[in-house]
Amino acid sequence: MRRAIEFLPVTAFSTKTYYEKWAAAIATTMIERATISQPELDEALGKPTGKPPVMFKAGDYVRVKPENAAVRYRKPHLRVPGYLFGVVGFIPKDTIGYSEEPDNDAFHYVEGPWQPVYRVVFWQKDLWEGYHGTDNDNLEIEIWQSWLEPASKEDFEKQQSSRIKAPEGFHTNGAGHEHGHDHDHGHEHEEREEVEKKAIKDEGDDAEKCRFIEALIKILTGKGVVSASDITAHIEELESYGGRGLGPRVIARAWSNPEFKKKLLDDGVAGVTELGMEAEGWLPYGGVTEPNGQLSGIILKVVENTPKVHHLLVCTLCSCYPISVLGMAPSWYKARSYRARSVRDPRAVLKEFGTEIPEDVTIQVLDSNADSRFLSIPLRPEGTEGWTEDQLQALVTRDSIVGVALPKTPAQLKKEGGTFFPKSEGYKGRFIYQ
Repeated sequence: MRRAIEFLPVTAFSTKTYYEKWAAAIATTMIERATISQPELDEALGKPTGKPPVMFKAGDYVRVKPENAAVRYRKPHLRVPGYLFGVVGFIPKDTIGYSEEPDNDAFHYVEGPWQPVYRVVFWQKDLWEGYHGTDNDNLEIEIWQSWLEPASKEDFEKQQSSRIKAPEGFHTNGAGHEHGHDHDHGHEHEEREEVEKKAIKDEGDDAEKCRFIEALIKILTGKGVVSASDITAHIEELESYGGRGLGPRVIARAWSNPEFKKKLLDDGVAGVTELGMEAEGWLPYGGVTEPNGQLSGIILKVVENTPKVHHLLVCTLCSCYPISVLGMAPSWYKARSYRARSVRDPRAVLKEFGTEIPEDVTIQVLDSNADSRFLSIPLRPEGTEGWTEDQLQALVTRDSIVGVALPKTPAQLKKEGGTFFPKSEGYKGRFIYQ
């Protein structure tokens, strides 16, 4: 019975009374033992149809609920990163709609509850002790209402006033001082290639981990559920996305067509589907596809770099990535070191990629999750006035869309031989998300 209580959803565990929890545990145990069925219980209760009201609006301050026993009931499967627990953030826009609480939805056999979803902005210096970036550097992420509680502007100001400044001479992973100078203080700075090799090595040998999936493939192919050729074809399809140039075409069209760029920023899915992509499984930003107002797909949000704001994409929880637009995620994007350090010290990470962002430019980190993906439109390089879309595509790289690099300049392109993407009549494919 205690096991059944610990298995309750976050919202039920933290809001139900003592006897309500025991009643729920008894019902769960009886369903598991086939004493009663779920339909019988639903009929007796009268299954609720309502959804919790929207609690927050644009301009509100909110606090992510602190980590405690009520939210550790299934750790580590939590869709809100732990570095946000207890931190006050700001909601820039009204809720984007309702979505099933993913902590429970991931288990499939546990239903609901449906919760309003918000995009919340947090300031980096409120998150990390000794952060070396600017006061305006920030992070944006989607959070479900069940994880939020009201906060005030006074709470936010108190949080900012209690920031811990970095001690003199303190730095992390090369942040806060220039590279390339001679000094000896207990560690060495590594080249980017070495950093990436170490990150991949730290992930460990996957040989033993493959045994389980190989066993599953053997069973499924033996039963005729799927064939070896089906698996191979799907892998080849995934691996082909990066070579089809959809990402560069999207950016080149946005650079050269103001109307398209506006559509893309307003609704990422509508923008990329204009180029021939089938949006199966994806959801227009700010819209819903179900009559009852529930979200039922993955949101693609597109942001634009400006002379004052640079965006960096990451997924700290599991390395979610828009495969259909950018191809398969590179190993460094999935590595623990990139996922952890990009939110903690983005300027230092960018330096390791050879990208220097001026101090007067704000860095906004966009942390993806299972229900959202991001694309960033890089700044268009100078000297490209009058260029065609096909020419502009050659300046765009995957890394410049993720934000770890800048687009190529005309001079760089000329030095490389001036290779352009061939003109495309439109890619007929479907969205794949990881």
